[in-house]
Amino acid sequence: MAQSSSAKVRRGAVAPKIGLFGLIRAAFEHHSHTFQDSLKRLAKDPLQTLMTASVIAIALSLPATLFLVVDNARQFENNFESFSQITAYVDNSANQKQIATIKTQLQAIPEVAAVMYISPEQGLQEFTENSGFGSALKYLESNPLPPVFIIEPIADVALEANQVQPLLAKISQIAEVEDTQIDMLWLQRLRSLTQIGQQIVFALGFVLGLGVLVIIGNSIRLTIHGRREEIIVVKLVGGTDAYVRRPFLYSGMLMGLIGAMGAALIIVIGFWWLSGSVAQLSELYNSQFRLHSLGVQGCLALIAVGASLGLSGSWLAVTRHLKDIKPR
Repeated sequence: MAQSSSAKVRRGAVAPKIGLFGLIRAAFEHHSHTFQDSLKRLAKDPLQTLMTASVIAIALSLPATLFLVVDNARQFENNFESFSQITAYVDNSANQKQIATIKTQLQAIPEVAAVMYISPEQGLQEFTENSGFGSALKYLESNPLPPVFIIEPIADVALEANQVQPLLAKISQIAEVEDTQIDMLWLQRLRSLTQIGQQIVFALGFVLGLGVLVIIGNSIRLTIHGRREEIIVVKLVGGTDAYVRRPFLYSGMLMGLIGAMGAALIIVIGFWWLSGSVAQLSELYNSQFRLHSLGVQGCLALIAVGASLGLSGSWLAVTRHLKDIKPR
């Protein structure tokens, strides 16, 4: 009787004990299989996948390109920021004593960091060397250039219009100073344009990001509709919503990933094509400015954004439409 009771106890299926390592391995294998299956399904319809990825690539490349344009403009601005200067033109009749007095008065202004004097002879020599009109200048009867002071404001004043104007007024009040000019006034306009460009980048990026979500969500919705019967069968045999949702999440992430890689490729090729012309133009102006593209970190960031948008769009679509599919 004891043996019979023992045999009855041992009858039936016994669930095997799976450790933590086994659970991790099973989860990894399941995710790996789901990822490969999603990739194969996208490969089975290459035209649809290519069209969706192309639209995503264009939508992501537009704000990314504008961001790079603004970023290059800021770098160009930073290259010249240290050269923000004010030029003060002195009357030609000023003698050396008056020149020394003017220099002392300029140095006494608190907003002035440095003062450099350029005599008419030095100015004519620099103009002859840099302008390319050296032979024509030989026919001048006299030197037409006035004495000039190059004034460098302190860092807090440079490129700030509301602080530069009072400084210009103080300089203009000095006797024998006929005129003043901000050498880098155009740089203030460039800074204002870059600030506007940043706002446009954020607005355009937000709008096109929503567009990517809609594109991927619509694509996932069509996929769910085509696999409706398969989803019903999976739910009938006990498949959870998380199990059913997982392949569609991978599909959306892959579409966003492929689209982002296409956007990065478009941007890199485009900026490489333009970099030569920009370099030639910079050399004509004796500038060391070079056009900067995405780089490795920028490409990885763009790909991460695309994958995140794809994952988010597919999650929203699956969560919305999966509720309507219920086994009868």
